Amino acid sequence: MREFKLDFTGIGMAKAGTSWIASCLEDHPSICMASGKETNFFLRKHFSSSLPFRPTYYLTAHYNEGLEWYVRKFSHHQPGQLYGEFSNAYIADPESASLLHAHNPGVKLLCCFRNPADTAYAGYFQLSRVQPLPDTVEEFLARYPALLEYGRYYHNLQPFLKLFPRERFHLMLFDDIQKDPVAFYRGICEFLEIDSSFVPETVSRRVNSRTVLRSRLLRNVRCAIGDVLASTAATRMVRGGLVRLGAARLAHKVIRLNEKPGKGPPMALETRRRLVEFFRKDNELLEKFLDRDLSHWNECRNGGALSESRLYAGAERSLS
Repeated sequence: MREFKLDFTGIGMAKAGTSWIASCLEDHPSICMASGKETNFFLRKHFSSSLPFRPTYYLTAHYNEGLEWYVRKFSHHQPGQLYGEFSNAYIADPESASLLHAHNPGVKLLCCFRNPADTAYAGYFQLSRVQPLPDTVEEFLARYPALLEYGRYYHNLQPFLKLFPRERFHLMLFDDIQKDPVAFYRGICEFLEIDSSFVPETVSRRVNSRTVLRSRLLRNVRCAIGDVLASTAATRMVRGGLVRLGAARLAHKVIRLNEKPGKGPPMALETRRRLVEFFRKDNELLEKFLDRDLSHWNECRNGGALSESRLYAGAERSLS
């Protein structure tokens, strides 16, 4: 127990290819990834706790579960493998940097950035599949602007930069996955000092398929039932019994059946303008820090977002 040290962790960002990155690393023979993405262990408070989200495993901080709980996430570890995980909420909580540093000052940090306007927009549609949010992203952001703070990348990096030297970071751009997924993956391997010649098949596969809701009503009914079962000690006991009988699997099946392949509507131009202006200053600071051209992030036009459907085709070309 005392000898356990996390070797690396992804600290963000959501909707920036991190599930794909984590899956690629999970397939590498030199890496043991924690069972279940988003362990949220080095986290005392999830950034979504101030928003109208129903608590789920992935939207909950788990530091109070204790180190033994966390170590069990690596029960499949083989001798010589690196310990790694990905929890996208870390970057949104300044205390996460302190918790990680106290655990292992030598831990390596991965972070992949995507145009924050696109991240906020895509995040809304992902969450609305399982949460009864306002019907439009514009209404949601107007009511709950705190979600936008997650996209202030340069600002959110500062607590980590104060504790960890720059060489402990591997800072990436989602844009680069599309350009050359294999080179992108190999760059991570070189940073982690593992064999970069091993390229898993996952590199050329979509990890998170895009879906949309079939019925908002069914989603709302399912959430209402969940609220009732979580409301009192007695109903929580009932919920525990239902879980043991397999209700959790049934609920997950209902969620999947209520989804169909598809994507949300294009972002309205006025919405993009507002998001661009909100993030402009932080984008400019990040651009200077990374020494990368991010001027396209501040363009107020539609059609500029990267096509994720082309990402995997690019990987197949790179592998051929």
